[in-house]
Amino acid sequence: MKLRILSAADVRRLLPMDRCIAAARDAMTLTSAGEATQPIRSKMDVPGGRGILGMMPGAIAEPARLGIKVLSVFPGNFGTGVGTHQGAILLFDPQNGALLAVVDGREVTAIRTGAASAVATDVLANPDARTLGVFGYGEQAETHIEAVRRVRPIERVLVWGRHPARAEAFAREQAAHTGLRIETRSDPAALPAECEVICTTTAAPEPYFRGGWLRAGLHLNVVGSSVPTTAEVDVETITGARVYADFKDSALALGGDIRRAIAAGHTAEQFLVGEVGEVILGRVEGRRSAQDITLFKSLGMVSEDLTAAFAAYEAAEAEDAGAVVDF
Repeated sequence: MKLRILSAADVRRLLPMDRCIAAARDAMTLTSAGEATQPIRSKMDVPGGRGILGMMPGAIAEPARLGIKVLSVFPGNFGTGVGTHQGAILLFDPQNGALLAVVDGREVTAIRTGAASAVATDVLANPDARTLGVFGYGEQAETHIEAVRRVRPIERVLVWGRHPARAEAFAREQAAHTGLRIETRSDPAALPAECEVICTTTAAPEPYFRGGWLRAGLHLNVVGSSVPTTAEVDVETITGARVYADFKDSALALGGDIRRAIAAGHTAEQFLVGEVGEVILGRVEGRRSAQDITLFKSLGMVSEDLTAAFAAYEAAEAEDAGAVVDF
C-alpha cells in the first residue's frame, strides 16, 4: 500500500489561505447540516504537567471524509523552534478504511484556525470593516492577519501583547510581509476603541479582554482559549455580545469563556445564538444591524481539519507532491 506524507512545507504550498477559507466554510456548513460526525475532543494530560495530547476523530458524509487529528500542546515551547502545537492528521479511505496520508497537523491547524475566523468574520462583521485588532503575536496572530484581510478591506492592523518588545518585532515583521500599516498599542483597551474586528489569539489562562471595552458594531473572534479552564474574555464580554460557535456542543463542553458565563448564572440561550454554519444555511439570524456586537467562539473542530487536509491531499495527488512510501 502506498502512503503519502505531507510535510509542513508541503501543506503551506498546497493549502493557500483562500483554498482553506473555502474548506472551512464547507466544514461549518456541513457540521450545521448534520453531515459531520465529530465526538467532543478528548485529551490526556502529559505527566509532569508539561502539556496535553489531544485526539479528534471524525467523518463527513458527503463528500466522504474519514480521519483523525492527534496533536500535542506544550505551552512551554512558545518562542522556540519547536512550537507549542505538534502532531499529524491521518486520512483514511472512507470506503475501505485504508490509510491514505499523514499530513502535518501543526501547519493545517495554524492555517485552518485563521480560515475559520475569516469565515465567521465574513458572515458576521460589518462589510466595511477596515481596521483589525490582534491580541497576541504568535503563529495564530500571523495567520489571522492573513485570513481576515481576505474577507474584509483591511487597511490597518493594531497589535497588543504582554511583552511590548515582542509585539513591536511582530508588527515590523508583519508590516514588511503584508504591506499593511501595522502598529502596536501599549493599552489593550485601545484595540476595541479603534478597530471594527478583533482577534484574540493568546494562551492567557485568565481574561484580559473586558466587557467594558465593547462598542457598537464590533466583531470579535475569540480563538486562544480552547480548554475549559482558560478564558481570554470576561463574562461581561460574552453576555454583551451575540455569540456564535463553530460547533455548539464543543463550545458548551470546552469553551472556558462560555462556561464561566454559565457558572455566573447566565444561560446559554441568553447569549449563544447558534453556529456560524447555521447562519450560512439561513437557519439562525446573524448580524441584525450595523450596531450589533457579534462574537465568534472558536474551539476548532475536526471537520475543519478534514476538509483542509483533504484539500491539501487532493492537490498533492494531482501533482504527485510530498513523499510517497510503501506502508
